[in-house]
Amino acid sequence: MLSAVGAILIIGATALIGLSSMWRMVARVRTLSGLIAALETMKSEICDRLTPLPELIEQQCRESDPPISRFFQRVSAELATIGMRSFYLIWKTAVERTSELELTEEERQTLIDLGRSLGRYDTEQQRDAFVYAQRRLETYLRRAEDERAKGGRVHAVLGISVGVFVVIILL
Repeated sequence: MLSAVGAILIIGATALIGLSSMWRMVARVRTLSGLIAALETMKSEICDRLTPLPELIEQQCRESDPPISRFFQRVSAELATIGMRSFYLIWKTAVERTSELELTEEERQTLIDLGRSLGRYDTEQQRDAFVYAQRRLETYLRRAEDERAKGGRVHAVLGISVGVFVVIILL
């Protein structure tokens, strides 16, 4: 009886490891999609409606889903230091400190580079920066979707398989 409980626990633990890997892939796709949508909104607000950046950041805090909303909350919290620090440094620090986004270094750098243009240039140059960042993020999104489609189920099945294999070895 005790060995059966141990076997179930081992299989359950390894299955959970595989499933958590699959869930991270799903979350990454959701995060990249959310970032692209947030950037589209920001582009429209800044370039078409001329919404001030602090107001836009607050809007994104309210309208974005986590973990993207946490990123904008970090930016918003630091906006009080705008006289002592540039917006770019505030944006960059928020990108670097929002580990919940689970971005790769390339994706993180794309967001950081966008921060160089925000509030600094005319609307057309900012629009170009948004379009460039969105295209890059869409490329990363397609990669993440491919990884999820190819590897998501594999990770889950491997987790269960490893558990079964370990139980067979231990018996």
